[in-house]
Amino acid sequence: MDVKYVNSFITGLMDIFGMLGMNSVQRTGLAKRAKLRTDNDVNVIIGLVGSIKGNVVLSMPESTAKNIASTMMGGMAVEQFDMMPKSAICELTNMVAGSSMSKLEQMGTVVNITPPMLINGKNMISMISQVETLVISFNTNEGPLEMNVATED
Repeated sequence: MDVKYVNSFITGLMDIFGMLGMNSVQRTGLAKRAKLRTDNDVNVIIGLVGSIKGNVVLSMPESTAKNIASTMMGGMAVEQFDMMPKSAICELTNMVAGSSMSKLEQMGTVVNITPPMLINGKNMISMISQVETLVISFNTNEGPLEMNVATED
């Protein structure tokens, strides 16, 4: 994947988190995996179609997801990771993807996204994509998370 595209995803995530009042986002790592795989409990997949084809997965421990959902819902305590916080995390991922696609479009790269799909459970998405994946790790006050960008050449 071209580095100029990767920066669109990183900036998209940081912009949306900041817009939602989560200003403590710090990129903590960048790695490659031979295929798409996550080790976290909460994974939200967005498909990419157009000039770039593949998947973006926002992945995090359930505790991070509950903390983010709480922040998105005005500080309301999230005891259970049920329908409301799941919906909030899907919407967050949709917003991040939309922001990233807007940045790509400004560079002349047109990409459409699919609706978000949440998969709850560790090691649940390893068969979705068999392409090389770029893993961008972040740390926030709400907890750690990673963005997995798996695109076809």
